[in-house]
Amino acid sequence: MIDFYVCMGSACYLKGSNEIVEIINRQIEKHDLKAKVHLKGSFCLGPCNQGVVIKVGDKFFKKMSPENTIEKFENEIIPYIEILMNGGE
Repeated sequence: MIDFYVCMGSACYLKGSNEIVEIINRQIEKHDLKAKVHLKGSFCLGPCNQGVVIKVGDKFFKKMSPENTIEKFENEIIPYIEILMNGGE
């Protein structure tokens, strides 16, 4: 199972991390990934000025927002999850 963290630190929280978690949960269900990823909230992941920050496996996805989450999930995060599931990185 792949760990999937969403920063819930104060800077990211103010930028909509709570809403992003809801959007990601819907995307996980839509793309049938529930058995493959474990979505968790996290304390600060580091680069607060580039939040909202998401960490999937060992890779950080920065500047997430409620407005761009679906696009980034489908175009960047899903392909990365597929790489991890196939033994890459």
